[in-house]
Amino acid sequence: MAKHDPEARRAAILAAAADLVVELGPAALTHRRVAERAGVPLGSTTQYFTSIDDLRTQALERLAAEVDEDLAAVRSSLVAAGGSAEALVDQIHDYLADSRAIAADVSLMSAGLFDPELRALSLRWQTNLVEILSDYVGPDNALALAIVSDGVVMHAALHNTVVSKDFLHTLVAPFMAQKRQP
Repeated sequence: MAKHDPEARRAAILAAAADLVVELGPAALTHRRVAERAGVPLGSTTQYFTSIDDLRTQALERLAAEVDEDLAAVRSSLVAAGGSAEALVDQIHDYLADSRAIAADVSLMSAGLFDPELRALSLRWQTNLVEILSDYVGPDNALALAIVSDGVVMHAALHNTVVSKDFLHTLVAPFMAQKRQP
């Protein structure tokens, strides 16, 4: 990072904050930790962000954008596979194997649970997943699949393990078999 490049410094601070949110959770974010991780003077964090809450919110927005990218992959995979249960299982399994993605997801859930202003950001992934899946199974089954996904994400986070594709298929297949009603 160039010493006199304000955008690069701001980006480094934001990246460090997002990494710390994933590693320690949103509540553990401090200016000192972020500055140390970003390799910038402590005052830089307040120069570019009005408060620790502002920095936390922007870090969570960055993580939500990463989740959006993951959902775009789900959409593409389902389109290519004609909405098959196997395609969804593969995407969920790959997602569960990504410990950073799981920690980011849980951090977003946690932030929205305890801060009503972040609730919409926390729910964005579920809203988008329901929208994607509704095209294949209708809105009720899509919501059920999103709720099941929440559960397997929490399981992966708490147990530090990924359930098998066979088990995921057992969870997903009944909802995917029920095609959307016209």
